[in-house]
Amino acid sequence: MEWKSSSLASWLLFLLLLNILDILLTNPAYEANPFTLYFWGQIGIFLSAWIKIGLILFFGVLCVAAKKFAMPNEWIFARKILLGSLVVLVAFYIFVVTWNVILFVSFVRAFKSEVRLLHLSTSTTRKLNFV
Repeated sequence: MEWKSSSLASWLLFLLLLNILDILLTNPAYEANPFTLYFWGQIGIFLSAWIKIGLILFFGVLCVAAKKFAMPNEWIFARKILLGSLVVLVAFYIFVVTWNVILFVSFVRAFKSEVRLLHLSTSTTRKLNFV
């Protein structure tokens, strides 16, 4: 298997990595996709994550099957379509993962500042009670 910039395998692995990062960094409280929320409500977040990973793997199997069964002149066209689909999906997941990282960092900062304020208020209350 060749590993060049237009290789289907490298784009597929990058998409799988981005998908896993998306699953790890998604905060359900900030999810805006109604389909995803409905899906999570029906089957749960963890099974939904496995289905997302399975769909990426299925797309990889589809790429292998297309290469195996297509004639050489058909494979050129099929490869362009599959590569174009992968590039669009990777671009979308780069956006999604970037957004999730921004939300994750802002959530962690907000949580740390609340903990700091809570700590300050409890220590001030303790000092006032002992005086």
